[in-house]
Amino acid sequence: MPELPDLEVFKGNLKKHLVGETLLAIEPVHPRNVIPAAGPVLEQFVGKALADIERDGKELLFLFPEGKFFAVHLMLNGGLQLCAEPAQAAAVKYRIASFRFQELILVVSDPGGLCKVRFLPQLTKVPDAFSPAFSQEYLADRLARNPLMNIKAFLIDQKMVKGIGNAYADEILWESRISPLSLCGKLPPEAVARLHAAVAGVLREAIASIRREAPEIISGEIRSFLKVHQPRRKESPTGHAIRVQKVASKTTYFTDEQILY
Repeated sequence: MPELPDLEVFKGNLKKHLVGETLLAIEPVHPRNVIPAAGPVLEQFVGKALADIERDGKELLFLFPEGKFFAVHLMLNGGLQLCAEPAQAAAVKYRIASFRFQELILVVSDPGGLCKVRFLPQLTKVPDAFSPAFSQEYLADRLARNPLMNIKAFLIDQKMVKGIGNAYADEILWESRISPLSLCGKLPPEAVARLHAAVAGVLREAIASIRREAPEIISGEIRSFLKVHQPRRKESPTGHAIRVQKVASKTTYFTDEQILY
């Protein structure tokens, strides 16, 4: 599943090609994945120039004049592709929707059929991991309100903080040396501070790594640089054996150097 770092890189690359382009047509290929799939809401976008592309949690937001936007959530296996010709776009497998701009066609696809495209959606007020609202104070408050919640489950819960998934939760917990088996209410203030710092640090480092390895990427995942959430790695960069265990119903990678609270 693309997580915050992947989507940040996708966003930047899509902006280079699409911002300023007029949207000429929308083709919902799978209506159940496009909300709504027809009618006056979609018509509001046609003939308008794309003003910007932003990200909110795990969704890419395509912004148009007058505050209108649509959101794309790639879910587990969704992908994006830019095509130069209609025939090329039509040949993309597992299409969910196509957006024809002046020069290029943006195709959203998903072999799993889970990807969602939402027009004029209501976004939740949960802070994104890069939002100023995701402060150390906010984090401490939410942890205190959920004392018996597992810390790994907390980090991947999009009702607590948006944008973090399974892979980066493991990286963040390793960086902050907190065991994924810890309970939220057990974390002392110094651990909360380490955790908050690790969220921004790990995610920004990942963005830089993805840009180095795949500077033009708009789809897929780059994970080769991860320090512990890496099936082929046997040891962390500090030389500790990497353990693999189901935590919060997710395959979790961690080491014994991470403190259990």
